[in-house]
Amino acid sequence: MQPQQYHQLAETEDRHWWHRSRQTLTARYLDRMALGDHARILDVGCGAGGTTRFLLRYGSVVGLDRSEHSLAHARRKAPTAWLVQGDANQLGSLFAPASFDLITFFNVLYHQWMTDDQAIIDGAARLLRPGGHLLLTEPAFQILWRRHDRLDMGKRRYQIRDFRQFFERAGLGYKTGQYFNALAVPACLFLALSDKMGSSRDDTATDTGGHSHQAAEMAVPGASLNEALRRYMGLESWLLGAVPIPLGVTLLAVARK
Repeated sequence: MQPQQYHQLAETEDRHWWHRSRQTLTARYLDRMALGDHARILDVGCGAGGTTRFLLRYGSVVGLDRSEHSLAHARRKAPTAWLVQGDANQLGSLFAPASFDLITFFNVLYHQWMTDDQAIIDGAARLLRPGGHLLLTEPAFQILWRRHDRLDMGKRRYQIRDFRQFFERAGLGYKTGQYFNALAVPACLFLALSDKMGSSRDDTATDTGGHSHQAAEMAVPGASLNEALRRYMGLESWLLGAVPIPLGVTLLAVARK
């Protein structure tokens, strides 16, 4: 991400329906884990600090990010967390083995600078205590790949079966997973197909038009629409407790050591 994108994320993540809904869904899973009063948590790719601040309700948190721009925002949002500048590609060597009860990745492995997904998951497994959990969210289904992913410096989208394999190879047990934000699938599929059929130009994140497009994707919609989408996601989250939905724009997966 570019510095201005970190700034926009810091300004919008507390209000944007997407970030609030993902946090609510994540809380459902974390509440079931019974982490205990002294849980030690690692938030990999902590970004502007919104996820780190959220995780503080579950224990002491270490926020890791490679960008000083993101950490500057995170220090303001989560001043009681321990924030570390470091490369997640070297995750397994950054902390002592068996240091954490919970490790989280919120749309982190997806990015181009994450060079080896399996090696990073292996590193996370090394850092987990026995019985510890790994929870992650990532963009789902390669068929939904579109301009937004390129501007976000993404490298691929995933399916839950990918993480079943990553976890198994790392010696972790797959516990549960789901897709979410099914409502957006038709719109994202339309954008992806339109992109494949009509766009041959290079839309890099350094492009002025690219910056404008990415800013629009990250912007908070009008108050009424923002609240309506947040409520829809709450309803979807409730329904997923009874009837898993086999598609969505994003996935969530949980493993245990």
